[in-house]
Amino acid sequence: MFDSEQVASSVRRGLVFLCLVLLSGTLWFWKIEEGYPLLDALYMTVITISTVGFKEVHELDASGKAFVVVLIIAGLTILTYTLSSVGRAIVEGSLQRYVGRQRMVREIENIKDHFVICGHGRMGQILCEELEREGVPFVVIDGEAETAEHLRRAGYKVVEGDATEDDVLQQAGVVRARGLVAVVSRDVDNLYITLSARQMCREENPELYILSRATDQQAGEKIKRAGADRAISPYVIGGMRLVQALLRPTVCDFVDIATQNRGLDLMFEELKIGSGGGLHGVAIKDSDIRRSFDVIIIAIKKSNGQMVFNPGPDVLLEVEDVLITMGDKSQLKRLAVAIC
Repeated sequence: MFDSEQVASSVRRGLVFLCLVLLSGTLWFWKIEEGYPLLDALYMTVITISTVGFKEVHELDASGKAFVVVLIIAGLTILTYTLSSVGRAIVEGSLQRYVGRQRMVREIENIKDHFVICGHGRMGQILCEELEREGVPFVVIDGEAETAEHLRRAGYKVVEGDATEDDVLQQAGVVRARGLVAVVSRDVDNLYITLSARQMCREENPELYILSRATDQQAGEKIKRAGADRAISPYVIGGMRLVQALLRPTVCDFVDIATQNRGLDLMFEELKIGSGGGLHGVAIKDSDIRRSFDVIIIAIKKSNGQMVFNPGPDVLLEVEDVLITMGDKSQLKRLAVAIC
């Protein structure tokens, strides 16, 4: 198994020994063998270790010949050790990267219901960290080789390439994905990604949810016309967040607790009512959701897109309704199973 630290240590050790041999040989010819200037001493040491077969600068006596024999044996041994360590680092490192990439390709080919993250900038990094924390599968697309390699070492599933290219999106499994997030730096690239993904999935995966970054409202509208379900401007969201923190800091703190889930089980969740949940046509007060799961229904998004805020006890639930709920994480998971 390839151990980069062990191989690097071997290379460093070999280079140190090689330098010691060069220094020892140079000092011998310079100080002990008479008539060798410093440059000639270094030259003699190099041609001796490399065994190139050049003639000696000066004739050697018996002691000099004996030293040369020792120098050749020591130099060849250390040189062979050093070169083999370097070769091992190159060959095994390249082999490991190749095998790792092939394994990742197979894993991506088998993944489904995941998210495709296009771009690993500042927003992409936050997205990946949060999805990783939530245990949600995802694949990252990034065109920078260094960034892609760093993400592979971090354990992420990565496709290296331009996300605006259809074949790169195909490699990331967009036709099997649950959603796609386009967060590269340029609006035009996010628009191309959105357009390509929507066209590719029009037949095989028409329910693909596409979320895109946009610098402003005008760019966001164009991206939505290209097929995005939602376009978000981080500048607009950030500005609104600053205003809320300034005017309503306690509300802002509560939202942080409920949405970021930092060490707490309280969270917001959206749950869709399925046909097997037995809740179609049932009023909220008769659904036992509050009593059985201790969950608060904050709003209901109807199938026609209408949003009912703070629904009363007599509001009827229907299949395809999306419940905006708040409660304990484990209870929300139980409710999700019960209403599907």
